[in-house]
Parts: sequence; C-alpha cells; structure tokens
Amino acid sequence: MEGFSFRPQPLLAHWAPGAILTSIAAFYVVDSRGVRWFWRLSSGLNTTLLIVLFALASFGLGLILDAIRDRILEDFFDAVGSRLPQRGRFGAILRALGFKKVNWEFFVCGDPRILENFETWFYSHYMLGFDLGLGLVLIVLPWWRILPDATPRVPVAFSLALVSAGALLLYDVLRLRSHVADITNKYVP
Repeated sequence: MEGFSFRPQPLLAHWAPGAILTSIAAFYVVDSRGVRWFWRLSSGLNTTLLIVLFALASFGLGLILDAIRDRILEDFFDAVGSRLPQRGRFGAILRALGFKKVNWEFFVCGDPRILENFETWFYSHYMLGFDLGLGLVLIVLPWWRILPDATPRVPVAFSLALVSAGALLLYDVLRLRSHVADITNKYVP
C-alpha cells in the first residue's frame, strides 16, 4: 500500500466527524426504550469492547461522509466551477464561495515537500470541516421532518444550534475550497 500513511491528521479528519455524529445520533434516538436496550446490551459486554465498537462505527461513518464529499460534492463543485463565466458578478460570487475547479493532479504530481505541508496543515482541516458540516446537516434535518413527535426530549434550540454550526462549517469549508483550488492550480498548472 504505497502512498498510504497513518498520519494523525487524515485519520482524525475521518474519525472525528463520525464520532461526533454517532454521539449526536445517540442523543436524538435515545428514549426510555433505547436506554433500556443499551444497558441490556452493554451489561453483557466489556467496556473496552464497547469503546472499540464505537471507534469502528465512528471511523466507518466518517469514511462514508468523506466518500460523499469526495465522489459527489467535489465533482459537483468542479463541474460548476469549470462552467462559470469568467466575467460577471454571479460567477465572481460563486467562485469566491468555492465553486472553482481544483487541480487534483497536484496530489499526484506536486512537489512532495509542498504537498506534505499542504496536506498536514491545510487539506486535513478542509476534509474535517467539510465532513463534519455535511454530517451535522444530514443528521439534524431529517429528524425535523421524519420524526417530529419521536424526539420530544431534544430541545429545538439544540437542533437549531447544530444546524447553524453545520451551516457555518460548510460556509467556512467553501471558502477553504476556494483557497485549495488556488493553491493546487498555482503549483501544478
């Protein structure tokens, strides 16, 4: 597996969104029956095993969020960015919001020193923020439409705070994506 590394930044960028979303999902789903079911399950299991299962589930959810970002949203942003007119106010606003074509060859053909610095200090934060923002929006919005009466203990203010945090993260990530496009296009023309 040449080219794959277990550096902490990419691993954290995959695991943290899954861990946070798994915890939030448990908060939304838990009711009196869910608590009893969880305690029955956990009473027969070792605490270490529960932690390992939580970590694996979190990493798996983080990978799913990353795949959605990587295969669907990045392709969408690149497609829109490559079709934007070079002049005009609308195109300028969308380009400022991250609708620029990223030169993905930078990750293969770029200078290794610049690439390592870029991935460690910039791109991992982009992945983390994007996956977490996407997950927050995806986990909170369905609960309002699908199960409005099933979660009476979840305060509306908490849900609004999560949606606001997700929207803020996604806005920040779109701005970061604009910088990612600028950097990747600068070093690999």
